[in-house]
Amino acid sequence: MSEPRDLAVCFIGDSFVAGYGDETGRGWTSHLVEAGAREGLNLHATVAGIGGDTSEMILARWDEVDRRRAAFPTTAVIAEFGVNDVMEVGGEVRVDEAGTVAALRGMIDRAPRGRFLVVGPPPVVWDEVNERIAARAEAMAAVCDETRVPFVPTFDVLLTGGAWMREVAAGDGAHPGPGGYEQFADVIVGPALAWLGSLPDAEPGY
Repeated sequence: MSEPRDLAVCFIGDSFVAGYGDETGRGWTSHLVEAGAREGLNLHATVAGIGGDTSEMILARWDEVDRRRAAFPTTAVIAEFGVNDVMEVGGEVRVDEAGTVAALRGMIDRAPRGRFLVVGPPPVVWDEVNERIAARAEAMAAVCDETRVPFVPTFDVLLTGGAWMREVAAGDGAHPGPGGYEQFADVIVGPALAWLGSLPDAEPGY
C-alpha cells in the first residue's frame, strides 16, 4: 500500500451537507472522510453546510471556500445543493432553473480549476417536489458535463428505496437519520474518492 496522502477538502452546501437529522452528528461527509482514511487518503475536512440555503445563497458565501484556499491552496471543493431551490414559497419555487444554472456556473468560475466536484440533490418524500428535483439535477448534470466538472448523481439510486427514503418518511419529509446518510455516502464514496485520489499534490501552475 502506498504512503498515506493528506488532502484538504471543503464541503459546501445545504442541510444535507450539515447532516441535519443525524443525531450522531456524522452525516455523509464523515462517512466519506472515514472511507478515505481506509484507502490511505487523509481528508482534512471543512464542512460549510447551512440549512435552507439555495444555490444562489451558497454562491453568495463562496468566500468561505476562498478563505480555506488562501490557507491551503490545494483544497478540493465538493458542493451539494438543489433541493431548496425547488421548494415552493408563496406558490413559487425559490430559485428557477435558470437561476440554479447561473449559480452553478458562478461556482465553477470561482472554484479551483480541476478541484471542484458537484454532488446531485437527493429525493424527499413529496412526489411533486421530487419531479422538480429530478429535473433540476438533470440541468445541473448538463452544466457539469459541458464544463468538465465531475457530477455525482444521488436522486435515482436513493429514490428506489432503502434507509434514505424510509428515514425521510419517518422524519420531517426531507432529512434522514444515520442510516440514510450512510446510504447517501455509499452512493458517492466510490466516485468521490476516485476523483480525490486522482488529484495532484499541487494545482496546475503552482
